[in-house]
Amino acid sequence: MVNIGDPRRRLEALKAKINKYTKIAEAGGLYRRYFVMNSFDGALAILGVIVAAYSTGNVSARVIINAGIGLAIATGISGFVGVYLSERAERAKKIKDIEHSIMMDINGSLLYRASKFTIIMLALIDGISPAVTISITILPFFFHEMLPNTFLLDYAMITAVLVNLTILALLGAFLGKISQTNVVKYGLMTLMIGIGVVVLLYYTGF
Repeated sequence: MVNIGDPRRRLEALKAKINKYTKIAEAGGLYRRYFVMNSFDGALAILGVIVAAYSTGNVSARVIINAGIGLAIATGISGFVGVYLSERAERAKKIKDIEHSIMMDINGSLLYRASKFTIIMLALIDGISPAVTISITILPFFFHEMLPNTFLLDYAMITAVLVNLTILALLGAFLGKISQTNVVKYGLMTLMIGIGVVVLLYYTGF
């Protein structure tokens, strides 16, 4: 007999609930788009901070870490609140339109619950995704802070940029996969955008 408190059972039930609500709200594509767009924004934002700091000669691991944490928090809060409010308004209108067309209150219905669930999920994805790419990118600077004489600041800078460009390439490849087109082409496109940002900021000195 399986205990209803079994973590695996609860996880499976949650997964089934997410899949059901996602299908009802037709939100699968939205989840993917929000994830890629905001991960991309976060990656480019922190890449700009790192390259700009290096190009001006004002390089400090602690400053970049603090800037990265601040950026992650700011983009996370902005993304969550912005998407929550906008999606809430859009889906509230959609619910009202449906109620008007069928002349029936659907508050508390499966469609209503799926809509509310989707709003929270989109807000979380929008808030978390840029924070994740920013946090991963600044990890080398934490290693430098812990091992300053072994993992030099220059190594941290180079590693952070390479990690960031890898993230951009993977996001592009993911876009290629979900669009069922050329994965390599999309990966190279986003990679070149990242390299373009590096070159632009480095040689302009901004």
